[in-house]
Amino acid sequence: MTQSKKVLSSILVATTIIAGVAPQVLSIEASAVESGTKTVSVAEITELRSLNAMTLQVKFDGTLPAEDVADSNLAAIKEHFKFSGGLSIVNVPRLKSGSTDTYIVPVTIQNPGATYTLSYKGGAVQTFTGSNVKVGIRDTNQVTSDTFELESFQADGVVDYANIIAAYAGGRGDQAFVVDDDNKNEAGKSFQVISSLRDRSVTLTGTNGDVYTANYVPFTQASDRRQAPKFRLPAGETLTPGVTYTVTSNWATIANNSFTARAMAPLTIDSATFVDETSFKLTLAADPGMDLLAGRSVRLKGTDGSELTASYRFSSRQGTTGTFDVTSGGTLNSAIAYEIIPQNNWAATTNVTLGQKAAYKVESLNAITLQIIFPEALSADEVTDSNLDAIKKNFVFSDGLSIVNVPRLKSGSKSTYIVPVTVQQPGKTYTLSYKGTPVETFVGSSAKINMRDSKQVTNDTFELESFQADGVVDYANIIAAYAGGRGNQAFAIDDSNRDASGKQFQVISSLRDRSVKLTGSNGDIYTANYVPFTQASDRRQAPKFRLPAGEELTPGVTYTITSDWADIANASFTAKEMAPLVIAKATAINSKSFELTLDKDPGMDLLAGRQVELKGADGTTLVAQYRYSSRQSTTGIFDLVSGELSEDIVYTISPIGSWATATNVTLGEAAALPEVTDPDKKPDKGVIVVPENGNNNKPTAPALVDSEKNPVAKTPETITSKNGKDLPKTGDTIPVIPMTAGFGAVLVGLYMLLKRKFAK
Repeated sequence: MTQSKKVLSSILVATTIIAGVAPQVLSIEASAVESGTKTVSVAEITELRSLNAMTLQVKFDGTLPAEDVADSNLAAIKEHFKFSGGLSIVNVPRLKSGSTDTYIVPVTIQNPGATYTLSYKGGAVQTFTGSNVKVGIRDTNQVTSDTFELESFQADGVVDYANIIAAYAGGRGDQAFVVDDDNKNEAGKSFQVISSLRDRSVTLTGTNGDVYTANYVPFTQASDRRQAPKFRLPAGETLTPGVTYTVTSNWATIANNSFTARAMAPLTIDSATFVDETSFKLTLAADPGMDLLAGRSVRLKGTDGSELTASYRFSSRQGTTGTFDVTSGGTLNSAIAYEIIPQNNWAATTNVTLGQKAAYKVESLNAITLQIIFPEALSADEVTDSNLDAIKKNFVFSDGLSIVNVPRLKSGSKSTYIVPVTVQQPGKTYTLSYKGTPVETFVGSSAKINMRDSKQVTNDTFELESFQADGVVDYANIIAAYAGGRGNQAFAIDDSNRDASGKQFQVISSLRDRSVKLTGSNGDIYTANYVPFTQASDRRQAPKFRLPAGEELTPGVTYTITSDWADIANASFTAKEMAPLVIAKATAINSKSFELTLDKDPGMDLLAGRQVELKGADGTTLVAQYRYSSRQSTTGIFDLVSGELSEDIVYTISPIGSWATATNVTLGEAAALPEVTDPDKKPDKGVIVVPENGNNNKPTAPALVDSEKNPVAKTPETITSKNGKDLPKTGDTIPVIPMTAGFGAVLVGLYMLLKRKFAK
């Protein structure tokens, strides 16, 4: 025994005699006052055994000093334990409850049967054999879309070390108990000990061939009064619903080691409140019943443009609320508001901010699309198509930005709107004031919309097609205004633009006033403009773009499309001669509109943006424009740009431009002539009476009724018989001579009859 130990023993004996009590436990580091110096003794290992593949039980000759078991001192403590065979400790030693010298020491996985040596702080070398015992786990269960748990039970003779170590005893309540050096409780029941799972992992293999290394989520191994440590897939990976996964491990034997994954809704963040300049409390909409916040982090976007990251403070959850701490030395500013954005989609937010809530929240989704969350839904006047000019004035942007169409409420949302704007400059900071509210800032997006294909569809028109399979959705499918007419194409995405399964989407907003550049291999360059109402028609996301009026694609020339708002995977096509549409007939609807029928269904809305000319038999000319989205198979509706159709005039239909041909296609029927009336009868409806010379008592023609049943006064010259069978074959009308007519008038009448007969 060293001199210092002799001194220590003497002091202990003296103290015992004087106080008349049992000796107290002291640290191995003791001080002796000898000439004012301090003598330090190095702990010695008196007993060493391997409990299982990852756990040692080490007995020292006394209690280790505080600094040799402090969590914050782990790096230095690891240097105290020198193993052979590449073994090392993974967490600090933990003194067993009720003991003064026996510690649970977690180590890296041992090779069963291998002989290892250990020297503590340069002391005597100890020898032990690697254990072939694995910890007994009963069940495995999925708990989120990327996390599962392994659960063990004390009933099976397995105890987590958190329940049997002195450091945690005060916080474990009735879960804390004592096991002896043989790891038996006072009833004699023997226990396997799960030591710290820090840095542990397991292998997850799916029936679909996926293989993952899932890492332990810190501080979950003995939380919520259960022995159910959580393991998480690599960042960004999720379990595939319907796939059965099997868990294997080099430190655990799992009785029920498989589970079939299912779709699981993310947690929902309800609110966030400041704690101090580096911390805040985040509250979920419902208590998850277990610590599913563990290992999670969020991004905070400040209204001043700043960004911070905060991580969950382990073991801080109380019911629905957990504490998050700002990382990397950042600080919170209580004077501004922060948008809470969960990282890796572990939770969904419902317009949650930390700090004073902004009047609205602006996010740039892509070069032409903003998403704006207002405090409440906008009024009908603020989203009505016919009110666009006034609505544009509500949005005051910096740097020349402006909206191009009305805001559209997202399906399933209370106040989140898709707002199409002119093309933004990537990385530029913009401001927006809505109806005079305080300015909000956002950064112009560098994201362009991903289009897959381009294709010629007529001699002057081509289309760009995108696909939801590529994560691109046209806004027509996700806005409340169109949901009723989209059928099974309509669905909802959240504020992070993910659907119910978690799939992320780019959003194509209104393409009104958009254009692309078309460059031909022959040197031709065109600006092709979007054809309205074609971006989500015919159950496809294939907007049409048209060359300037009178221009056509040159067959054999390869054209390449470029855009400041879209990236097109297949951006080139070679033009070919395409036959124009063929107009088969036209049928009147009313005085302003008519149906135009093609000889066959074009399969897409190739009538969009087209016009026809109507030439009347009376020399009049009218122009009609296709009514957008009115096509049903071969038939579309055209409306007059101005003027009205006359029911008595036949119009010849001619396409304006070369988009179609029309051979002898007419609208309307020739006017019918009036019937011949017996001169002996009184004048009736449709009768024209020729007065006797000098007779000023002219009969008045009765009023006629038009197609809308409204009386229309017409001159006698326009009144004709409705019964063509009663007319002479010449089509002329026989004059009706009153009995009071003079002799001259009678002669004139006879002459006309004779002339007509002989002429026939």
